[in-house]
Amino acid sequence: MSILDCPIKFDKNSFFDLVSLSAGAAIAHQLAMGELVIGESGWNVDIKNGRISFGDKSFNSGILGTESESSQTWLWGWANKESGLPEKASAPARRASKTLKGVPEFANASFWLDELHTGHNIAMVCCGIADKNTCYYRCPYDGGALFVQISGLPDEVFTPLAPEVLARRYMEVIQSFYCDHRLLAAGMLWLNGYDFKESAERIEGGGIKFDFEEAGGITRVANINMMLTP
Repeated sequence: MSILDCPIKFDKNSFFDLVSLSAGAAIAHQLAMGELVIGESGWNVDIKNGRISFGDKSFNSGILGTESESSQTWLWGWANKESGLPEKASAPARRASKTLKGVPEFANASFWLDELHTGHNIAMVCCGIADKNTCYYRCPYDGGALFVQISGLPDEVFTPLAPEVLARRYMEVIQSFYCDHRLLAAGMLWLNGYDFKESAERIEGGGIKFDFEEAGGITRVANINMMLTP
């Protein structure tokens, strides 16, 4: 299920909108992967064979791109000519850039990193638009980090959140993450399999009612209520 199919009005060429739609579900999946799969295990990436391992657990992986600490830039895997990567190694990056070719951040080989444009945000969008369940992992190295997309994880990592858990996760995200709160709610409901209905100031779905207000040029949540029936 892709965020691009989410039945709410948004700008499909806006990186900010795509991040807002992707963040809630992606963060929940990352936390679940950390708890259920990684734990205290170290990691190892086999680029040639497209695998990442956490202890004795191994999964399919592909390169998204790299963050450079020295130049403060992002470089897509498909544009990293100097590393001599096998073309198939950067397949997730190629798919994402093809799917979002109208989004400058996905069309340009490299761009500056800032508060919005981070490796984590880029990777969350890549997972949000994927046609199958995926997570990502940041693999640090001296001077930067490699981001890989992971598939073949246990289904439990992607178990839909119960309404009360979804509401709690939602509040945790908005307290620490800059995004459009209305799109965040819609994306979380959609990627958790909940139908919802919307109006200009409200979204209802999954047993939760979100009320919104305009503030500082973006939509912010004003109130959240749990409903008796989903």
